[in-house]
Amino acid sequence: MKNIKIIALAVFLFAGNNISAQTKDTTNSFTCCSCCRPDGDAPLGVMTDHTHGKGQWMISYSFMEMMTSGNRNGTARISDDEIFQNYFASVDKMTMTMNMFMVMYGITDKLSVMAMANINSNKMSMNMDPTMQMHMADGGPMPPANMTSSTTGVGDTKLYATYNVQDKMSSRILLGLGVSIPTGSIEQTALNVSGDTTKSTYSMQLGTGSFSIIPAVTYAGQESAYSWGVSAFANIVTGANSEGYQWGNQYTGTGWFSYKFSRWISASIRAEVGSTGKIMGYDNAIALYSANDPTANTGNYGGTHGTAFLGINFYVPDGSCKDLRLAIEYGIPFYQNLNGIQPSMQSSLEAGIRYMF
Repeated sequence: MKNIKIIALAVFLFAGNNISAQTKDTTNSFTCCSCCRPDGDAPLGVMTDHTHGKGQWMISYSFMEMMTSGNRNGTARISDDEIFQNYFASVDKMTMTMNMFMVMYGITDKLSVMAMANINSNKMSMNMDPTMQMHMADGGPMPPANMTSSTTGVGDTKLYATYNVQDKMSSRILLGLGVSIPTGSIEQTALNVSGDTTKSTYSMQLGTGSFSIIPAVTYAGQESAYSWGVSAFANIVTGANSEGYQWGNQYTGTGWFSYKFSRWISASIRAEVGSTGKIMGYDNAIALYSANDPTANTGNYGGTHGTAFLGINFYVPDGSCKDLRLAIEYGIPFYQNLNGIQPSMQSSLEAGIRYMF
């Protein structure tokens, strides 16, 4: 949470620096472009909603954390005792964090390119079946009742191009196309349910190991005091990785509404629905313990979800920090239908800083 505290401090310093300079917003119509408003960009979780002018740069940093607790089978909650009927372990909690660094550049007034690099960190705690020792043929010591494992490192790298098909004063339509480059490791190791150091399960790996194509289409509109938009995007995996498996394709749609309170602050609500396919194939090293650990079983991946988000956006319209943006978005699920037994998402939090020059 250190990252969040730093960003929160920046928000308060920014607000104190700019509230005294705030003047009455007289823009009853679109006298300035969307980039000059706190709601000019979509909420933080939507990346392909805008382009930049020719020769303009944008750099950004975002911190995202997603937390899970307990398990589901389909839409229903499932207890540890039910999981222990088939496995020796059950996920208690899992935290996935991403530090995302992005740079964007306007090649023309309509075409922008973007590159994003990630540093990922995964931490998972598992509860062990208290009767596990009865199942151990060698009669060795029973593993601890709760086991924790973690992985940290560079994730996959993404490259995008976004083209502004329609750019009017009240709306814009953008098409995006990207590629995900498998720079994240798929050979991380950690303790398994038997107490041995083996290859980490699929969800604990830092990357996918496969190239993916990422198409997107976005419509965004705005009035003098508010803005809205919808976006659809996908992550289409091109083939199996070097370990013999590939993640399922992802298809996501989202819509948002933002209200501008002043020249420098706006709030947003957003809903996102999506579907992820099952993992195809398997990693031989992970499959060795797929009968003991549900996260090692490829049948326990993928599903559909719906998540609601609340966001707040700050924008510096004047002064030495002009064109600096700060944003925070918090999400909670309203629907989960998971393939097999999987950790249940509880919440997500993303905070970021963007600067244009």
